[in-house]
Amino acid sequence: MAKRGGTDDDRRARGDQTRRDLIDAGRRLFVEQGFFATSIGELVAESGVGTRGAFYHHFRDKAELFRAVFEEVERDLTLRALASPPGGADPWERLTSGLQGFLQAASEPEVQRVMLVDGPVVLGWQTLRSIQESNSIAMIDEVVREAIAEGIIDDQPVRELTHMLVAAVEEASLLVAHASRPTAARKRAAQILDRMLLSFAVNPGNMLRR
Repeated sequence: MAKRGGTDDDRRARGDQTRRDLIDAGRRLFVEQGFFATSIGELVAESGVGTRGAFYHHFRDKAELFRAVFEEVERDLTLRALASPPGGADPWERLTSGLQGFLQAASEPEVQRVMLVDGPVVLGWQTLRSIQESNSIAMIDEVVREAIAEGIIDDQPVRELTHMLVAAVEEASLLVAHASRPTAARKRAAQILDRMLLSFAVNPGNMLRR
């Protein structure tokens, strides 16, 4: 005899879909309106899940949904910028193109609102960094280690270098996001980022000739 509501697999599938619908709704509304201007009622209506009960079954509160959205946006950006380098890319190319990719994304509404503006306020620095530690920071750390191992950049403390690179890119991204002329601001920031990265290279001249 079939269980009421279907099999366990059916219920899990429906639950997974409900969670997916809420995250998708969060990605839309948090970008369009911002976290603080978006209500749970709007999220329920936008997602089509039906009731607040369905929301609270999957998320403790609006901030927990925002965290799920932040994690997804951050993961998507990392995959674009660092995890899928061009064929044959060495650690230097992966590092420079990846960090420049993060800076380039500062002009995207989703990255601006979720990662740069609301993220630090809603999540707090420690939570935000813990999310990045398992994703973008871990990826940058890996590339930096490879570059040091191959003699491309000077041997130095990896964790500290990685965090300082991330902080520099995030600060530059905020400048771009709030600039009256974001394209010009991004171009200037990109030039400075290139010069900063060259300062870590064992043979800067070789990097410039690539």
